[in-house]
Amino acid sequence: MSMENEIELVAVSARSSTFDATVETPTSQDTPRVETGNAALQSQEQLNDHQIEALPPVDGGKQAWLFLIGATYMETLIWGLPFSIGILHVYWTNTLFQGQGASAITLAATLQTGLLYMACAFFGPIFAAIPRWTKTLQVIGLIIGSVSMISSAFVTKPWHLIVTVGIFYPMSCACYFPCATLLFEWWHARRGFASGTMYAGTGVGGTVFPFIMQALLERFSYKAAMIALGLGYLVTGSIALIPIKRRIPLSRYDQDGISRIRPRIDWSFGKRKALWLGMMVIGVTSLGNFVPSLWLPSYADDLGLHSPNGTALVAILNAATAIGNGLLGYLSDKMSLRSTIFISCAGSAAACAFLWGFGKNSGVLVTFAIIFGLLGPSFSAVWSKIIHLVSRDDPAVTALTFSIFAFVRGVGNMSSGPISESLLKYDVLRGVIGAYGYKNYGILLIYTSVTILTGGAAGFFFNKIQSV
Repeated sequence: MSMENEIELVAVSARSSTFDATVETPTSQDTPRVETGNAALQSQEQLNDHQIEALPPVDGGKQAWLFLIGATYMETLIWGLPFSIGILHVYWTNTLFQGQGASAITLAATLQTGLLYMACAFFGPIFAAIPRWTKTLQVIGLIIGSVSMISSAFVTKPWHLIVTVGIFYPMSCACYFPCATLLFEWWHARRGFASGTMYAGTGVGGTVFPFIMQALLERFSYKAAMIALGLGYLVTGSIALIPIKRRIPLSRYDQDGISRIRPRIDWSFGKRKALWLGMMVIGVTSLGNFVPSLWLPSYADDLGLHSPNGTALVAILNAATAIGNGLLGYLSDKMSLRSTIFISCAGSAAACAFLWGFGKNSGVLVTFAIIFGLLGPSFSAVWSKIIHLVSRDDPAVTALTFSIFAFVRGVGNMSSGPISESLLKYDVLRGVIGAYGYKNYGILLIYTSVTILTGGAAGFFFNKIQSV
């Protein structure tokens, strides 16, 4: 082979590489012809003229950290209200609509969180089909979430809460979904840490929102409180959306705005055991993990606790969740998946069964809130490792798997509300030794503990599943 031909092959090979940079792939018409030594030199000069766009680094760097900060704040903003809904649940029940529409109020509270998860299954395919509209859809979702909170300030009947807070607020999932899925582009080796940090935003929001809402309700009025929350939601969320963007630009796949290469979905992921096992673990644990956040304020009110009251207990639980997400995310990077699941489920189930079950004073209930917050709601930090087993880092499959898991968790959350409310109608454990669970809460605590522990038992089967 002549020297000229060797140079030509090197040039074509370099120009075809797209692994770490965006370059222009040559066609048969613009491939340089090697006729003389000067022609070969000219071909090399043409190669050097091409602009190579290097991708930002993963697992660190300014843009990766800004993305994580923005995603964490969006997590705080979107999930802060649902994870502190127990405060509004008490206000709606005891003040705004006292003596009426208890079932509608509970449904609105559980719909908000449940549909927020389930909406991921709706928005996932939309973002995959029209990726150029990602930022636009995020802004639309932010506006809908803001309007839903402002409109809830003007409700006059319990069922109005179902429409405003229960149905429209979950559309803000359009704001949140890209934060969770694009994180897989920015973080790899430290993905557990990054996802745990982002999900910790839920705990931060759940810690801050109860005090904000309580202060607004006491100092102003319900109407002023919800309007202020809605406006603050819109303004701060718009700023946080700025660094939420792709690491791999769409120009890598598209040229001149016309799609030339579309990622194909490997639908065989639906046959992988990790997918079905993950759905089982997430679905069963979700039936119990949301119960404490919903009923702990009511439990504290029934006990007549004032220091701390129900608001403070929920805030403590959510603050522990912020730390727990980071902890479980870190452990998922260092330990086996089944060990991390066991620590989360066994610890949180035991806390429900014993600490909440026999908790009749503030000290025991504070201890319960801390332990359960560290290990229970923080289970979402383990998702990244399960998703990795299913998707094997295929971006399209990653988004679909996250959508499926979020939908399953939403079903569990929505089911836990009506189930728990029905269980509270039975007082079969009233008067037993130790008055377990106080009044009629005993059967609810057993249900919560059993569902979480069952999910942990299913997680043991992950030991037989390995990523390839």
